[in-house]
Amino acid sequence: MIIEATMKLADARAECRVSQYKLARKARVGKQTIVNAEHGIIISRISAHAILRTLNELRVNDGLEPIGFYEIDWKIQGE
Repeated sequence: MIIEATMKLADARAECRVSQYKLARKARVGKQTIVNAEHGIIISRISAHAILRTLNELRVNDGLEPIGFYEIDWKIQGE
């Protein structure tokens, strides 16, 4: 049996000790997009990929494993 674990974006962000504002700025999305994603509000796939790419860069710099797209518990437009 395979169990897929998902992580909340807020927890993944907290592991990197980065604010919503800083993650948004580095990912080149609005801070409200980060807030929406963390509160379960639908965001675009493009924004999700930008956030994840940036988050994974931060994670690798902190010695943490990168996270896969479907390992984050978020709602993506069109899914």
